[in-house]
Amino acid sequence: MQGTSIYQMWPQHVGGKAFPDVPSHIGEAADEAYRCLSIKAFRAAALLARSAIEATAKEKGITKGGLAAKIEEMYQQQLVREYVKDAADEVRHLGNDMAHGDFVDPVEPEEAVEALALMDEVLEEVFQSPARVAKARAARLAKKQSPLVG
Repeated sequence: MQGTSIYQMWPQHVGGKAFPDVPSHIGEAADEAYRCLSIKAFRAAALLARSAIEATAKEKGITKGGLAAKIEEMYQQQLVREYVKDAADEVRHLGNDMAHGDFVDPVEPEEAVEALALMDEVLEEVFQSPARVAKARAARLAKKQSPLVG
């Protein structure tokens, strides 16, 4: 086939992740972090993971101080357990250089994957797990209140 050109578009697949019980502005950023990971934009993925954690604190009314202080306050308010606080801190450490324009060291693929997994821990603890419990409780109460079918 003379004169025919074949073009390959990059990326061929962009994968995201749904966060149904996370406020939409935070869930969309977290999903975007996964899409960045799927196209090997590792710095962007890590930075968005960091930003999603900061947005989580702000969503819960924690607005004072830097991200380290916000993470500590989420722990003090019992929004996250200690290991989840530590997870958030690890994401903060990885994302800090990029957040402040220091791009000296590349973000390795494994680091980006880990940052997103740790971000997931925070979103699970603060939003998704409480929503699941609330739904289960509402279903149980609704079942108790419905008339028995006999």
